[in-house]
Amino acid sequence: MRRRMLLPGISMVLAAGTTLFAVSEPLNPGNWRKQFSCSGELKIAVEKSENAIRFLASWPDSKQDRWLYPGIALTPEDRTADTLSFEIRAVQNPAGRGYKNTLVIFVDAKGRQLGSLNFPAPTEKYARVTLPLEGRLKFPLSEVAMIRIGLNNRDGQEAVMFLRNITFSKQKK
Repeated sequence: MRRRMLLPGISMVLAAGTTLFAVSEPLNPGNWRKQFSCSGELKIAVEKSENAIRFLASWPDSKQDRWLYPGIALTPEDRTADTLSFEIRAVQNPAGRGYKNTLVIFVDAKGRQLGSLNFPAPTEKYARVTLPLEGRLKFPLSEVAMIRIGLNNRDGQEAVMFLRNITFSKQKK
C-alpha cells in the first residue's frame, strides 16, 4: 500500500510517476465559498478527528430544491492535472432519503459553470472518488478557477457532507 502526505499548495512526485497537487488549503473553512448552497443555513468546520472539512446544511420544509455545492479555488498546478480524487461521506436527517445528484462542478473566473462530472452517491462511510478528467471535460482545465463538490438532497431536512484528501494529479507519460 502506498502512503502519501499532502501539503496544501505544494506538488509532490511519487515513485509511480504521478504528480499530486492539493487545492488551496481545503481544511481552512474560510477558503470555501458558501453561496453555492440553497440551504437555510450552512455551517463549515474542520472535523479534526477525521482530517476532513464538514459542511452542515439544513433546509426548511418549504424548500423543494435542496442542494449543497461549496466551492474551492484551484491552484495553478491543479489546472495541469488529468485526474481529480477526493474522499467523501454524507449523513442525512432523516437517514436514507437519497440524493438526486452528486456532482463536481467546474467554474471559471467569472463564476460561469463550464460543466460537471457525476460521482457515486456518498454513504455514511468514506469512499474514495477518482475522476479521470482528460477526454471527459469539454473545456480546458486551465480555464477552471474553482470546483464545487456536492449533492442534491432528495427530501431530508439536513445533510452533513465530509470531504478530505482532495487532490489533482498528473500521470507522467
